[in-house]
Amino acid sequence: MEKFFELLSGNPLLLAIVFIAAVFMALSFFRKALQLLVVAAAVGLLYAAWLQVSGGDVPELFRQVQETLTLSFGRLGAMLKPLVELLKSWK
Repeated sequence: MEKFFELLSGNPLLLAIVFIAAVFMALSFFRKALQLLVVAAAVGLLYAAWLQVSGGDVPELFRQVQETLTLSFGRLGAMLKPLVELLKSWK
């Protein structure tokens, strides 16, 4: 292992290649993790929609998520309203 670090410290080009490869591997991991998160969220939404359509009882977690999202989008809309008004006035 010491020889490996000596080789890297002695050759800056090789160090740059290893660093770039490590960055690409990290970005690839985060991209896959994000894809997994999106798929899990889609499955959760489909499950909640199925429960709503079939008349089943929606778990409390879904109600809390809905309230949080509604509140967040309301705040976001309130924050962006002055920007939209400014853009409309530039016509």
